[in-house]
Amino acid sequence: MRSIQAIALVIIACGLIVSVHDRSAAGEPASQPADKPADPDVVQWRFHCDFEDGRRFLTDGALLLESRYLPNVPVPEKSVPPLRALQLLKSETDHEFGLSDLDRTATGGHYVAPGPIHLSHKYIDLLRESPLKATVRFRAKGPNDPVLILDGQKVVGVVMPLRQ
Repeated sequence: MRSIQAIALVIIACGLIVSVHDRSAAGEPASQPADKPADPDVVQWRFHCDFEDGRRFLTDGALLLESRYLPNVPVPEKSVPPLRALQLLKSETDHEFGLSDLDRTATGGHYVAPGPIHLSHKYIDLLRESPLKATVRFRAKGPNDPVLILDGQKVVGVVMPLRQ
């Protein structure tokens, strides 16, 4: 009885080895690689938020931006209610600055705005490559408060600064 089980195991093992070899020879990977971890320098959009006025915002949890400035980004399936987003978009501010007011830091390549407010380079780089780049302005209060993103004078997003 044991020899039959042993023979069956050998046949199964040989079948698996042949299957893996055939796939490798055909140019397919022998095993599927695990999902690659997300690139920390690329915005990974996770949620969308639809407002009653028809605007749609996308967010990764630290950046909330009106979707019309992200024309080539697919809308994430998951949605979040607009109440918290509306509160963030109405954050208190006391000063304004533009892209030209940002200084790149030596460590991490992030940006420092007046305040001093530290902003992630991946969000600033995204805005510099967006249709918003020519008119983008920022309004802020303190180093740990939400930073409003403006298109001229209209608030179109908010970004959370890096904690200091």
